[in-house]
This record gives sequence, C-alpha cells and structure tokens, in this order.
Amino acid sequence: MEKLTAFHKKWSKRFRRVGRGCWLDDVSDIQRSGRTTEIARRAGYSPRPDIEFHRISKAAAARVLAYVQKESLAYGRRRYREGLAKDMFAMLSELEPEAEFWSNTPHEDFEDPLSKEPATSWSWNPISEATFDTGVIAFNATTGFMFWVAEDD
Repeated sequence: MEKLTAFHKKWSKRFRRVGRGCWLDDVSDIQRSGRTTEIARRAGYSPRPDIEFHRISKAAAARVLAYVQKESLAYGRRRYREGLAKDMFAMLSELEPEAEFWSNTPHEDFEDPLSKEPATSWSWNPISEATFDTGVIAFNATTGFMFWVAEDD
C-alpha cells in the first residue's frame, strides 16, 4: 500500500480545507454492502440515506482521480492527463484483487479508453453541501480509500 499511503499523506492534510482530499483507513469492521456510505461518513460527509453510488471500473476510477486533481468541476475544460491516470491506476491496483470502485456519478465517459475529453456533467447526487462534488470510494476486504472533490461555482 505504499502508493496509496503516499497519496493519502499528500492529500489528507488538505482534506476539506481546499475542497479536495483523501481518506484511508481500515474497514474490516464494516459489512461490504454498506461500505461506500460508511466510508463517506468516516471521511466526514453525511450522505443522504437514499444516496445512489455507482460501481465503476478501476480504469474509470483512475481517470476520475486524474481529472479531479487538476481540473475544476465547475469550470474545468473536461480533460485529464493520461500519464496521471496511469499513475492512479497503479496506485489503485494496490487494493487488488477483490477491490471495488464507486462514485456518486456513473462516469460512463471515463470508461471509454478512446475518450480524451470527458463529457460527464456531474450528477446531482451530492454527499456534500457544495454545488458540485464527485470522487472515488474504493475498498477491499480490509482497506478503504476515498478521494473527493467538492466545489461551489
């Protein structure tokens, strides 16, 4: 978990202060079926009881992470850096083999490896009080990870 730990260390100090950040911790005490919501709670959010999280692929999760680190949700040019996405893919691979990746947006355009400019309009399925928010919640049997971005326009 070397890459995940380093990423967490970099972003956890900035969490919520700059609208983006990271959470990483043990989740072995949480039932798998409720992990997405409980990880969000432990990270300091209050997701609605009816929140709908969408399962996404590891490739899409890596592309989302690459995008939200560098672009504004409200004013970004809807592009991401493929090199950074590859780094994020390698980092998320540390959660394998039974890892799951979730978001509050389906991110279909991030699933397409040929798409260079994502067209996703961020869903109105927030877990924060911000106008826009999205990110990735990931976990395996013992470790939970969350990187989230919340932004007002």
